[in-house]
Amino acid sequence: MKGKLTLAQIRVILLLAAILLIVLTYFLIFQKNMERAADLDSQTNKEQQRISYLTGLQSKADDLDIYTSLYTGQIDPFIQSFPVKLTQQQSVYLIYNMMVESGITVESVVPGNVTPFYYKGQVLDSASAQNQAQVNVDGQKEEETLSEITVVSMDQMIGSKATYTVNMAGETKDIFKALDWIRDNKEKMSVGNVNLQFDSSSGQLKGSIGITFYCMLGNGVPYKDPDMSAFTYGMDKIFGEFSK
Repeated sequence: MKGKLTLAQIRVILLLAAILLIVLTYFLIFQKNMERAADLDSQTNKEQQRISYLTGLQSKADDLDIYTSLYTGQIDPFIQSFPVKLTQQQSVYLIYNMMVESGITVESVVPGNVTPFYYKGQVLDSASAQNQAQVNVDGQKEEETLSEITVVSMDQMIGSKATYTVNMAGETKDIFKALDWIRDNKEKMSVGNVNLQFDSSSGQLKGSIGITFYCMLGNGVPYKDPDMSAFTYGMDKIFGEFSK
């Protein structure tokens, strides 16, 4: 009969409908899910890389803990070796001992100003940083000021220094003895500017050197006055009036 589909035609239509359904399912559902799966796989790889990175950091952190623990025993004695404050009495006494031990002649001593070199965890490597730290120290409230017996962590300590200009004269070997004495002394000091010239009339080196003294406020090391029993007051009048 006209208008009726044959069984073969029906089968073809059903087959085409099935194919269309499969195609639609692929593009509308399967392909989207595949794209999402690819995105998830990419994100998973990124997270896995992040996990690996963090795991590596943890390993480095463990190594750093071990490294730090090995050197803590050296850091603490180093900090404890600084005096808690700088005094002219102590500095001049050390210069006097240097003169006695080396055999040089000290003609005059010019004390320098005390300036910070370490401020609450930061090493001050420029004049502007030192000036700012000094402003911070001067502006501290009374209750914020560290006392000489206060013990704080390194990120709260304040290190200061003062450079004394020492005018001297001596034979070359004695000058070297003085420099070695400064280097090897248990007190924290260093040699700054050296301005020495040979004096042909005396056969000696004459001039000046800078000796820098250091202290660390916050290490809790009690200050002890130097033993002045062997000190010759006013020797050759090079120190002028001496007072504690």
